[in-house]
Amino acid sequence: MRTNGFAYFKGEGAPSLASDVAERVRRYARKVLVGTEDEFTEIEGARISGKREVTLAYSLEKGGFPLVHGYVVGPSTLDGEFSLLGKEDDGVYGARDSLGTRGLWAVKSGKGAGSIASDYRMLRGAELVPPGTTYAKGRTGRTAGALHESTGTPSFEEAAKALASLIDGSVRRRVHGQGRVAISFSGGLDSSLLALLASRHADVVLCSAYALGSRDEKQSESAAALLGLKLEAGVLDEEALAKASRGAELPPGDATVMDKALWCIYTTTSELARRRNARMILLGQLADELFGGYMKYAVKAREEGAGAAEAMMRQDVMACADRGFLRDEAACSASCEVRFPYADERIAAFASRLPLDYKIREGERKAVLRAAALELGLPEELAAAPKKAAQFSSGVAKLLKRQ
Repeated sequence: MRTNGFAYFKGEGAPSLASDVAERVRRYARKVLVGTEDEFTEIEGARISGKREVTLAYSLEKGGFPLVHGYVVGPSTLDGEFSLLGKEDDGVYGARDSLGTRGLWAVKSGKGAGSIASDYRMLRGAELVPPGTTYAKGRTGRTAGALHESTGTPSFEEAAKALASLIDGSVRRRVHGQGRVAISFSGGLDSSLLALLASRHADVVLCSAYALGSRDEKQSESAAALLGLKLEAGVLDEEALAKASRGAELPPGDATVMDKALWCIYTTTSELARRRNARMILLGQLADELFGGYMKYAVKAREEGAGAAEAMMRQDVMACADRGFLRDEAACSASCEVRFPYADERIAAFASRLPLDYKIREGERKAVLRAAALELGLPEELAAAPKKAAQFSSGVAKLLKRQ
């Protein structure tokens, strides 16, 4: 059963906790299901009083165990973007993918110990399980799909071709079987490449959100025209941003202007996707962290050397699992399923092999990704598009700072 979120509650308070959470989930879920064994029913018709184990899900599809938040390619390998809840003879277990694209939260001691959830909004006071781990009986272990670095360094040209093949395969796997797919679109390199590749396997609609007069307003329109794809735009003014910010349910921790800006952007683009009957939206997260897209990496390399810059990039990749993915997936989940094609184990493992001067090359950031985009047929104008963080290029951060 593929879900947008699940929670497994254990202990005497399981029924009441499940009922309370179900009421909160109704605000953003299209369908809420509850299960006490292997069968799931609508919450209204469920009999859960007196149960010591209750499973709750807000879902796109009905079915039985295992519950997968995200998607899995091959149940034996656990390859994909997922948090997963399953049942074996000795009890319930959970698992999280190695890049942490979906959350897995667990109560490890005290009341409700053993409870697990894929959505931080469904299990308060729980701890976030690290990426690439399974959780069962209060203990963690490695998942079968844990990320490992490969050895050997190809030439720059070989690297660009290999990367092109990996990205093409990642997008193809994620959009397989979808009639229509949306792209959260700025007109930059990352989203333009996803749009181009997805359009070879599905009907694509580009969804943009920006403030009037921002760079993204012009860039998204011109890029969509170059790609020959449909564009849906949502204009974000101060009133719209204030409303979206009030409704934000960000991950635990201090919320920054960037958090609020990206929440507003992705809730808007995913809503546009839903209106155009796309059940899935693709986001370009990790392209910058894996391939040196941010200026801070070039500055770090210049001031402290390549090793320091590479360490910063690795830290930023892992930091996405603690907040960025959780925030962005939650922002989209009320409207459609989100997938992150650059956050692919194969791509991440390959990127870890490449030296920094393939990524930041003669002053050009994301050099090998740009070369791969050209290999895949992306127009040169889009492959060379300069990097600017979404919260700034959209003009949203500027408006939020006024509030």
